[in-house]
Amino acid sequence: MDEISYLRNRLEVKENEENRFQKYLLSLGIDKCIEMYEDITELIEFDQINFSIFEQFMIYDQKLSCILFSMLKNQENYVKAFLSNYFNNYRVQIEERESNYTKTKYYFKIPVGKNEFLDIRTFSYEYGPVDYYDAIKTLDFGDINLIMSHLPAKIVEKFSDNPNIISDLDNTRKLRNYVYHHNILFSLGKDTLTKLIKIILNNIPDEKIKELYIEEINALKYNEDNTKIDERLTINL
Repeated sequence: MDEISYLRNRLEVKENEENRFQKYLLSLGIDKCIEMYEDITELIEFDQINFSIFEQFMIYDQKLSCILFSMLKNQENYVKAFLSNYFNNYRVQIEERESNYTKTKYYFKIPVGKNEFLDIRTFSYEYGPVDYYDAIKTLDFGDINLIMSHLPAKIVEKFSDNPNIISDLDNTRKLRNYVYHHNILFSLGKDTLTKLIKIILNNIPDEKIKELYIEEINALKYNEDNTKIDERLTINL
């Protein structure tokens, strides 16, 4: 498929918009531009759209992504804070393993029960033991979720009384991957995107912070009031 022709035949670009259009092709890539176009037409059900709508949608997606980045950072901090507090002063051992390659691999021995450990690879340390907090702050959200999912229920209940907290954290990880890897949010589908945002908000313990995030999301607007797009997210818990 001639992707440039595919997009040009469906996107109305005025002469004075051509330079901005070319910049988006360079900064986003043709495939992401097509993905964005298809997301828009999925929402408004028009095959032909003008560049102004495309640009507004892109800016809206980026602004929403910035808010979600902050939300996800807070969520990750809450989980790491809980683990660090619960295992305060614990010293994490490091296990060295030979690999098939020349480089040796190193693993944290993370406690998840009495004499039970989860081996999580570390790229930050080669010698131990290290303080639990120093170990945990180097891990990404996928590793953190893995730790939470292996903890006994009696420990997890101290973090949250939500019976679905482990699956909620896994769903949070899915949205995190979209935000952190700069994927287009609406490619998840509006309903799924809204659902995932609500899951994060419901698990934020600070009510004031939760309210501020909801206000920020609901206040986001497109640049033009007369846009054909009327698919801004409205979050109600």
